[in-house]
Amino acid sequence: PAKSAPQPLAAAHQPVPVGVFLQPTMSWGRIGQAGEVYLGVHPILLGLVGAGRKLEFRAAGEHVAKGEPLVSISRSGRRLTLRSPISGRVDRVNLGAVGETQWTGAEGRGGDWLCRLLPEFVTDESRSWLSGTAAAEWTRQRYDELRAYLTNAVADGHLGVTMADGGELPAGILGELDQGVWDGLEDCFLAPEGTTREPRT
Repeated sequence: PAKSAPQPLAAAHQPVPVGVFLQPTMSWGRIGQAGEVYLGVHPILLGLVGAGRKLEFRAAGEHVAKGEPLVSISRSGRRLTLRSPISGRVDRVNLGAVGETQWTGAEGRGGDWLCRLLPEFVTDESRSWLSGTAAAEWTRQRYDELRAYLTNAVADGHLGVTMADGGELPAGILGELDQGVWDGLEDCFLAPEGTTREPRT
């Protein structure tokens, strides 16, 4: 049977909900009424990994320092590590949201947050977080950088066969690429404080 056309990564163009802050590590946070912080993975990143992904979290009760591994995202033996944008204790994990790649519900008590942290220094550690127009612009820029990275990473033409209409990145494209591309993406886009390094060779 004919292979279905790749679907564009819809998350790239969704508005960031009110009250949601983006972090340079491709994560997002929402501060609760009691000062707790609900953290999630940017929908773009989950969309790039695609269906069949698995997420693993630090256990409830564990302490995590800013920059330490918080969430592991894997598919078919390949893996990305998302690092915590803040220091604190993991209070709860939301396993029901593992499959979410949309912003739907991010503002509610449920929603697509993945970890709830009780932070230690949220005022100091959240200074680089973005919301509103700044968050939307950052998302557009990050998407363009991801598209350029993935296009260069597979310059042999592999990506060209699977690009969606209009040259957009297709959902699940990372699932077709090797661990070296995943490693380079982690180095360039998931480094703490938004710092980047050249992809591994």
